[in-house]
Amino acid sequence: MKTYTWDERIARAEKLSKQYPETEQLLGVYLKAARLQKKIGQSFTGAEHADIRAVLKFLPDLKALVQELNSPPLRKALEELGDDQERWSELLMEHWEQHEDPGPPARAFLAWVLIQPYAQHMMGRMAAQADTALPQCPACGNPPLVSMLREFNNGAKRSLVCAMCATEWETRRVLCVNCGEEHKDKLPVFSAEEFSQARIEACENCKTYIKCLDLTKDGYAVPQVDDLATLALDLWAHDQGYERHQPNIFMLPAE
Repeated sequence: MKTYTWDERIARAEKLSKQYPETEQLLGVYLKAARLQKKIGQSFTGAEHADIRAVLKFLPDLKALVQELNSPPLRKALEELGDDQERWSELLMEHWEQHEDPGPPARAFLAWVLIQPYAQHMMGRMAAQADTALPQCPACGNPPLVSMLREFNNGAKRSLVCAMCATEWETRRVLCVNCGEEHKDKLPVFSAEEFSQARIEACENCKTYIKCLDLTKDGYAVPQVDDLATLALDLWAHDQGYERHQPNIFMLPAE
């Protein structure tokens, strides 16, 4: 399974920001965050057992990012956290340990910007074996961000991509990752012509959904980026009464 590099994500975001004007601003924010995450990720090169607190040395860079984004909620979250290393360490561990309540979206965003490169580096060193019915990442235990379809034996096989560490693992084609529903008639799929590479995989049993990126339609799709570019599908699904299984890095869509 493929793990997309920061350069691949950045290049894809640059391309899609021109292709989808309605999400240009969102992808612009992602680009700035991804460039910082690339810098954080590069700092772990060769590190065998990096401490999660090692990312705290990038707090000045994170503060510069927030200043550049000029976001009042992010500025407020930074002010509340201050420069207390202990408070930041607690925030990072809360997200690493998957607390049910992610807290305010702005604070969650700050944590994810710092944690994701660390998680990708650490879990990328593992050889995780997954049960195809496993709804959580076999490497770090976090939920999937999206599902993906790849060409396989004149058809397509389905996989899940971790929201935290970007690990990808195979899963069953007909399965709700939230409640385990297996009946095809209760698992509708919705798509839109303007987004050939993406679709909504919903569940009538638990009324949740997961975004699916179809590489048989667009082999250049990058999960973390195409998910953001096709936000309109999420908004439509929310309007239909479905709740997203796992929000993206911006904690979208939100109630």
